[in-house]
Amino acid sequence: MIKVRYFGVVIVGLIGLILIFFQEKHPIKYMQVATIESSPAGEPSIVVTFKDSVTNETIYLRKTKDNIPLHYFKKVIGEVCYDDECRLLDIVVYWNITGRYLGFELPKGEFLSKYDHDPFSENEYQRLHTLLADSSIPLDAVSFEKLVEQPKNDEGVVDAVSGATSKSVADMVVKGAAYTTYKLWNIVNGPTMDIVSELTEKQLTPTLIHRILQSSDNNDKLWALNRIDTTTELTLDLEASLLEIISSDDFYLAYSAIHAIDPVHLNASDLQERLFSIYANVNHSIQKELLKKLMQSPFLSSEVVGASRDLLIQLNGQQLNDLLKL
Repeated sequence: MIKVRYFGVVIVGLIGLILIFFQEKHPIKYMQVATIESSPAGEPSIVVTFKDSVTNETIYLRKTKDNIPLHYFKKVIGEVCYDDECRLLDIVVYWNITGRYLGFELPKGEFLSKYDHDPFSENEYQRLHTLLADSSIPLDAVSFEKLVEQPKNDEGVVDAVSGATSKSVADMVVKGAAYTTYKLWNIVNGPTMDIVSELTEKQLTPTLIHRILQSSDNNDKLWALNRIDTTTELTLDLEASLLEIISSDDFYLAYSAIHAIDPVHLNASDLQERLFSIYANVNHSIQKELLKKLMQSPFLSSEVVGASRDLLIQLNGQQLNDLLKL
């Protein structure tokens, strides 16, 4: 029996050494797709710093040499403690330029562990990454003390450290790492999320808005559309992005893109004409929105008037009525 136990201890020790060796060679990093991908390896980038007005911690922004922001990050070093039991937390968390969570990275040789000091498995890292990306989880409404059940030991003393994860939060955390999940989730989905969004907002240009509208994430696109106003110049690239979204099958994005266009932008006859050229190829709801937008024009392009006449014989009912109003 002693030999079996000894052998088991040796195996566990060897696994630990292999894990540490692997982590030293390959730092642990989990990232979502960024709005704007980082520059190719070897291409110089710039890192600038800001102060988090809430925590007074440093926020870093990495951007290209052409001043295109890529992502924000913050170094988090501290301890996750409860009842004098502490575990070191040394991690870098990342935000996308629109404010959403982007990912995390552990320094070379570091790893996350659970309350019994077992290192995270691959599945647990993946679960943590998924949980941090879900800003709808109500972990901000849970008190730190309610994360685990608090059973009493043989002496009648509450033992919160070894208690099981509270059933009310079990679906929101990594099993055995409730405190770590809680702390990181509240960091990445807390006030810093709004701060980095505002920092990007101050750097917006037509070029940057156009780049954000190329994102594969619809939330990024909505973020950009909601920040187009009367002062935004609709360059050819930005206008093309808007027209592409309006022509898409995503009603909410198309609706938002139409409403991002201000009446002042419709002083340009070319834009009126390009908007109307989409009319015949979109669904009825978007057609109505296009006509309502064109009605806000300070004048109507003669090209639009001519093209609308050609459509009259193809329409009937509400479509004909809407077009005649225009």
